[in-house]
Amino acid sequence: MPTLDEVLDRSALAQSSLLRDGSVSVEELTRASLDRIARRDPQLHAFVQQIPRRALATARSLDAERRNDRGAARGPLWGLPTAMKDIHMTRGMFVRLGSRSFRYLWSPIDDVSSAAVRRAGMVMLGKLATSELAILPFIDTALHPPTRNPWDTSRYSGGSSGGSSAAIASGMLSVAVASDGAGSIRIPAAFCGLVGHKPTRDLLPNPFARFEPLGLATVGPHARSVDDAAALMDVLQGGRGEAFLSAVQRPPARLRVRFTTQSTVIESTPEIVAAVRRVAGLLEELGHHVEEGSGYEGTVEEFMPMFRFLARGMFVPSEAGLQGTTRLLRERSRAIDLASAMACREMFRARMDAWFGDVDLWVTPTVGAPAPLVGTWADASPQALLDGAAPLGAFTAGFNASGHPATSIPLWPRPGAAPVGVQLVAPRGEDLRALATARALLEALGTPLAPIASTGR
Repeated sequence: MPTLDEVLDRSALAQSSLLRDGSVSVEELTRASLDRIARRDPQLHAFVQQIPRRALATARSLDAERRNDRGAARGPLWGLPTAMKDIHMTRGMFVRLGSRSFRYLWSPIDDVSSAAVRRAGMVMLGKLATSELAILPFIDTALHPPTRNPWDTSRYSGGSSGGSSAAIASGMLSVAVASDGAGSIRIPAAFCGLVGHKPTRDLLPNPFARFEPLGLATVGPHARSVDDAAALMDVLQGGRGEAFLSAVQRPPARLRVRFTTQSTVIESTPEIVAAVRRVAGLLEELGHHVEEGSGYEGTVEEFMPMFRFLARGMFVPSEAGLQGTTRLLRERSRAIDLASAMACREMFRARMDAWFGDVDLWVTPTVGAPAPLVGTWADASPQALLDGAAPLGAFTAGFNASGHPATSIPLWPRPGAAPVGVQLVAPRGEDLRALATARALLEALGTPLAPIASTGR
């Protein structure tokens, strides 16, 4: 029988299988997770709230449920410890949105994502770090120390879902719900060596729909494998439609693939260019038609009206509690109404559709640069910080405007190197194509389950 530490290093699906057959109790695995968090999180600051007593009570209740009804159907992630990003309403926990302005906000209810996780029989351990109002692509807020990358703790883990990426890459969790409004699933996945999937707009129930009328933001999975990510997609979908976990295991038919490393916003590093070309070569070896294309047109300033509108649209109890970059975005949004922000979104959608053409899949970098060093913008003005951070979303943000599904997969340029991300983008509604292709590629690369970073072991 493996040790509990060895069980925690397995995939989410493998862990849950042991829980469901009784080889390991949910309480045992929950205690092991809490112990690992106590050892590793002080270096990384992935968690902003922990609820160990409630988590253990939930675990004991699930164990009793399994003992009393051994034949009951339980989903493939049943019993697993997880946590929610701190922008979700999660019953009995704070929802601070990475901001001092919300530091006392407490939720009496679950939003649709938190409720889905509970229904799946997963154990809530607490809340995970996010950048303020989920805006910036790294986490460095006034609430807590910066969230660091397990592969290199001198660097950020990404954002805004950097708490979940750091927690999973370090082995504190096996899977978690992330969210993405301009790259906030895919950027942290690339920096931390995970699979991250941004779904097609409106594919999954969206807890942000009431507050985010443009539809840029969506929830999706962070995981160490495509199968684990697909299982969490099934949880979030709530049983509607085709089961992702079973469907994603069918290899895709021959595809017309186009790849690019070009961007009008950022010049990709040689390692990242090489990773994209490596993926393109593997796709050709797998029997797909592959050709090189050009990057899509778009600038940061063209995208910003949407971001400014969303930053301004959120009710904030105290402007004084916001960071300078957030205040700057809100101040510059006064002349932007819903109609003009929606027109900007539709302009991007039309442009991306024309660029996508008749191909079945595009391959791009997820991010064109490595994870920034912690403190890079410590002395920068709010505008300089925005100017420096915005290019990290050069390859991701356009697909939030257009609604296309996109999957980031991890590659390691060489032994001991930090991971980089390569993005697979499919037509709207073809999430399974992106995920199944990602699965085939990770099998071919020999990393169907991403390794855990050694930090904190």
